[in-house]
Amino acid sequence: MEDSKRILQLLSNYIEEDPEDLNSFFDDAMNLIRGAAADKNIEFDGYFRERWEISADTIFEFDEEYFEDEDRRDLYVFLSSLVDNEIFDYLEYVWHHVFHEELTKEIIEIRIEELKEKGVRF
Repeated sequence: MEDSKRILQLLSNYIEEDPEDLNSFFDDAMNLIRGAAADKNIEFDGYFRERWEISADTIFEFDEEYFEDEDRRDLYVFLSSLVDNEIFDYLEYVWHHVFHEELTKEIIEIRIEELKEKGVRF
C-alpha cells in the first residue's frame, strides 16, 4: 500500500510540475507505471523475465533499452492494467488528466488492439 501512495504522489508531482505539457507528463507517467508493473513481475508469455535473464550477461541495460520503444512500453502498461488493479488505478489517474475521460476496460482493449495492429510485439 505504501508503494501505491508513493507512485500516486509521484504522478501528482509530474502533473503539477508543468500542467500544460501533457505529452511529457504522459511519457514520464507511462515510464513510471511500466516500472511499477515490472516490479510486480507482471509478465506476458514469459517475455519480461526471460529477456531480463538473457540481458544479465550483456552490457546494455535491458529495462531501459527494451522499453525505449514507446509503443512496446504502452502495450505492456495497458496489458498490465488489465491484470492488476493498482496498475489500472495509476493508468486511470494519468488517462483522466491527459484525455479528460474515464478510463474503461474497453478503451484499454481498443488501445491494445491498435498497438497490435501496428505490429507491436514483445
